Amino acid sequence: MIPRQPLHPISVKLLRQGHPWVTLDSFSRRFPVEANFIKGQDDRGMDVAILLNDPGHKQVRGRLWTYERPWDEKQFWPEVKARLVNARNKRLTLPSFLERDDRFWVFGEADAMPGFMLLQLGDHFIVQFYALAWKKWMNELKALLLEIFPEITEKNLWQQTRSEDGSGQKFPMTWNEDVRQEKFLVTEFGVKLWARLGEAYDYGLYPDMAAVRFAMKPFLAGKKRVLNLYSYTGALSLWALQLGAEQVVSVDLSAKYLQWLDENLAANDSSWVERHRSLKMPTEEALHLLKQEGHQFDFIISDPPSASSDGQKRSSALQSYEKQWELLTELLAPEGQMLTFLNTHAVTPMKFEKHLQDLQNESSRTLKIKARLGLQDDCPTVKGFHEGNYLKGVLWG
Repeated sequence: MIPRQPLHPISVKLLRQGHPWVTLDSFSRRFPVEANFIKGQDDRGMDVAILLNDPGHKQVRGRLWTYERPWDEKQFWPEVKARLVNARNKRLTLPSFLERDDRFWVFGEADAMPGFMLLQLGDHFIVQFYALAWKKWMNELKALLLEIFPEITEKNLWQQTRSEDGSGQKFPMTWNEDVRQEKFLVTEFGVKLWARLGEAYDYGLYPDMAAVRFAMKPFLAGKKRVLNLYSYTGALSLWALQLGAEQVVSVDLSAKYLQWLDENLAANDSSWVERHRSLKMPTEEALHLLKQEGHQFDFIISDPPSASSDGQKRSSALQSYEKQWELLTELLAPEGQMLTFLNTHAVTPMKFEKHLQDLQNESSRTLKIKARLGLQDDCPTVKGFHEGNYLKGVLWG
């Protein structure tokens, strides 16, 4: 029998609005640890949803599995299989999905697989566990993945615990928990990028941005001078070079990531090295330097981390835009365009856009919003699930 548990009224309200999480509170703290699933109830004793019970997670204790009533635990594995098959079939219809080998075959709640991601990097497949509850079913999951995805073998299947439990986030490791490091090339729309497994929490690229980079193509193609701020390992810089940019400047504070960027450059066309310049310094300092040197850019990309550091103090992405907006507009060529990103669910798209619009209204230069970008294709968002809608992009020109 699936235990029935009362839910906090706010959890009931959010579930009925489509939000897929029940977070830790005085109600969810009483979920029985041994149960695989919970029948969440409202204050009248009415069933609201079947939840995947996740007692080991520090924040999310229950994840929506189904609103179906009645529901029996025997339905679980047939439903898992059906949802994995559906996720695969949906992606095979995406127009640009097979033009890259950094892609999400399963994207958690957006594919009704709460807290479960399946990422492909080259010929490696990494299951990312955001919900710890899945880890009790490793054998069953492997069997299903091998059945549904012919690209997966026992040798190229990896795992990574991305959820913060008591032991913290884990590095990627093989499915059998062998700790191993691998470095290999990934191809994205003709651009080669080095991916790294087992070396850090990140992989040297952001695969959830791959579809966004492709969506930028109409705006970025033909731009001759491109500035990429907070460049990380340079995927957007290389994409600009691939699309014909004659000069690309990448700015980042990390010597390690700029070294990885150099390795990415070397893996591609030899002429790209001559057309690229890296600046290892805080972004604001780089903007002043480029202004002093008399530069103007046809396209500027700014994607600050939600909490960035200049080596001495920390600031939020919104604060960064406040300090840098006037410099950004001064460095933008008369017919240029600027793409501004925010990467956090804590700020809504509306609030982010209004914040930038306020900065724009106080600026000496008039720019207008030309387009909006966000997660898409293999990384879809779910209505009512603001935590899953973390990326916002606004194009100005």
